[in-house]
Amino acid sequence: MLSSQKGSALIMVMLVAAVLLLLCTSLIDLNNVDMQISLNQRDSLQAYYLAETGMESALYVLKKYDPYYTGISTTGFPEGNVTVSVSAQEEGYCGRSITIISTGKVGRVREQISLQFQSYPSCKGATGGSALGWYDETGGIIVPGKHLSGEEAITLGLPGRNFPIVLEKSEEESHAHFSAAKLYFISKPTSLVVEETLELSTAKAVFLGRVILCPQGGNLHFMHPTNGPVHVYFRDSIVTMEQRVVLEAGVYHFPHGYNIGGTANPSELGYFRVLPAVPGTMMRWGRE
Repeated sequence: MLSSQKGSALIMVMLVAAVLLLLCTSLIDLNNVDMQISLNQRDSLQAYYLAETGMESALYVLKKYDPYYTGISTTGFPEGNVTVSVSAQEEGYCGRSITIISTGKVGRVREQISLQFQSYPSCKGATGGSALGWYDETGGIIVPGKHLSGEEAITLGLPGRNFPIVLEKSEEESHAHFSAAKLYFISKPTSLVVEETLELSTAKAVFLGRVILCPQGGNLHFMHPTNGPVHVYFRDSIVTMEQRVVLEAGVYHFPHGYNIGGTANPSELGYFRVLPAVPGTMMRWGRE
């Protein structure tokens, strides 16, 4: 009888030991899983930051060095590497559809972000305003009272000019009128100074320099040839002569017949902004 009790106690001890061993093994496995999840989260965050670094580098190259750059490159870092792909498709009349895909990799973890935007690095093939007779390209003066229309695209201004384009106040005429499918104001690094009303009949307008509106008479009046919304990109802000900000930089969709004056309310104008500004681009972000 005593031998039987000892045998039972031994079996019980062995069962308890087996359960404890199983519990310890499970806890160790759970701890390893938690640690792996933490490591993956760390690697994922690092990979995402690498992807952001690659994106910013590509934008910097496009902005500062070569607006026509395309290609694929991989750069190594101590924690991993980043591969950046830049591709472009010509859309005519100075526009280029650019796609940037930046992939960061740390260990076996990858993070990818993408950026698509419209870029206007130049306006090759567009009609110069001076050729139409209502813009003095040499003096940078917009002539009021002229209502001639251009072809599918018109450019006003010269890259690198060091004096602004000006629509001067006139006692005889109160406004000037530009008409084309697309209008490009490339007065940079200076500005477009509007002392009277400047009517723009177009589907898309691009302002690469700062716009200055005189509070007493300066106005931008946007019209669409088919009464649709006018897509407008301001690389810089619209300000008054006193440097009061009227409109922040960005991409806007203005309704047909919309007017922006020097006394406009910035909060009301901000309602029409669809995207913030990236220098030289119209953009939308996406993370995959």
